Amino acid sequence: MAGSAAASTAHDAPLSGQRTSSIGLSRLAHILNARDLAEASPKLQPGRVFRSGSPAQASQEDVMLLRKELGVQQMIDFRSSDELREDTAWSLMLSNGVIKTYDSSGSVVEVAVDRNAALYGLELKDIQLHRLPLLERNKVIRGMMTKLPISKLLWAGFYKLTGNEESMRDAIIPEVNRGGLLLIYQILVDTSQAHIARSLQLITVGLEQRQPCMFFCKLGKDRTGLISALVLSACGVSEDEIVADYVRSDGVHEVALGGIEKEGDLRGVDDSIFAAAPPEAMRGLIQYCKDNYGGMREYMEYIGFTRDQQLTLRRCLTEQW
Repeated sequence: MAGSAAASTAHDAPLSGQRTSSIGLSRLAHILNARDLAEASPKLQPGRVFRSGSPAQASQEDVMLLRKELGVQQMIDFRSSDELREDTAWSLMLSNGVIKTYDSSGSVVEVAVDRNAALYGLELKDIQLHRLPLLERNKVIRGMMTKLPISKLLWAGFYKLTGNEESMRDAIIPEVNRGGLLLIYQILVDTSQAHIARSLQLITVGLEQRQPCMFFCKLGKDRTGLISALVLSACGVSEDEIVADYVRSDGVHEVALGGIEKEGDLRGVDDSIFAAAPPEAMRGLIQYCKDNYGGMREYMEYIGFTRDQQLTLRRCLTEQW
């Protein structure tokens, strides 16, 4: 599978001083950038929350590790609707499970997944997949309208109306590249607040029921990195530890911005910028939350993940079961 070499780089080579879990996620053959979130800080109990790239192409051995050995029962998918079209193998990972898709109003559509014949005779715990897209194209474009220079947006709009796509990109792409990952992260925290809050609540409710959780996007770097940072912040993990966990994804060497990087409007963004996971991107996000919301925990409270819920999440991840 493309990216398997990157998977090894991303989760097998922690930074100096970074904890490694005894849980053998390096055995995952078809899941990129997977690790136990507890590796970020000694405050956290291992085996409760995992982060990764998409497990949609998981092998039977991957499924057995995640569902049988680790007992994962809650999965949260942050990928966009465009990225979901790439899926082919969920019937194995989600055998006898349920897919729940959430829209921006909070409505939920449930679909049951049949038991996969390859897993007959195996006793596996129930599993649910929650789909909460965080980088849909319309939200990103709307977010950019508030972040990019108005003069550039006006010229881009003019070129778009006159059918001059190349000039439109020439007006916008340098600004997007200049904003870099921090621009995308700012747009995420500003435009996907309901889904971010719901994600944190689902993680918390699952852990209260002692159900291990795995959350992911396509590569396990940007959207997954944001949610990881918020979970770690709720648990009282230091900023340095949050940043150190984030930069472990620097070895992925791919770009995944919800599919918008492939669209005509934004085609041509600098891959070397958006494939990286530099510490300054996460430090910039933390500072952005301080400047605009009061801090990471204040941001979570602002979007509806209350202080009591944060304390519950902290207990679930730091105390013995």
